[in-house]
Amino acid sequence: MKAQSKTYTLKAVGIKIGQLEAYHLKNNAFDFYATHSKVDFITIKADVKTEAVYQHGILIRAIVTSKINGEAYSSKTIWKKDHYDIDCHTRKYNYKDTTITRPIRWSAGKMYFEIPKPGVEIYTESYGKLSILEESKKNTLKMTTPESKQLYYYSGDYSKLEKIEVVNSIKNFDMIPDN
Repeated sequence: MKAQSKTYTLKAVGIKIGQLEAYHLKNNAFDFYATHSKVDFITIKADVKTEAVYQHGILIRAIVTSKINGEAYSSKTIWKKDHYDIDCHTRKYNYKDTTITRPIRWSAGKMYFEIPKPGVEIYTESYGKLSILEESKKNTLKMTTPESKQLYYYSGDYSKLEKIEVVNSIKNFDMIPDN
């Protein structure tokens, strides 16, 4: 069994607004990815937990539970032999789907530990949607979700994640690796 953890400081306009902890546990054919983030900034209070389980490199379950300004939300994605049952609920967003029939190999939580190539299809656990990673500029990959976009900034040789910029309607912020 192999375990890794990473932490990120969340900053808006240069001020710390929260923290994100990311975990990866590998056990034989299974990979477990989890994140837990907390934000406390003026009128925004958020607590978000994401778990994604892969078997032989294929996403078999993803669960997101969140509380934003006192409101609870949850999103679930479950592999059912030949399709995913998707039931996602976030702030002002509700989505159900059963039309994804091909295995998902990348989700957002995996990106804290592995570096994908431009053009890879990424699944957003909170929104139940697939997005293509675009190289928006040199050493930067962009992922678009229904309510935001994330820009992943990498070192010159794409060996290290240096920063994630999150642009959304609630509050734009940066995620800076602590380690």
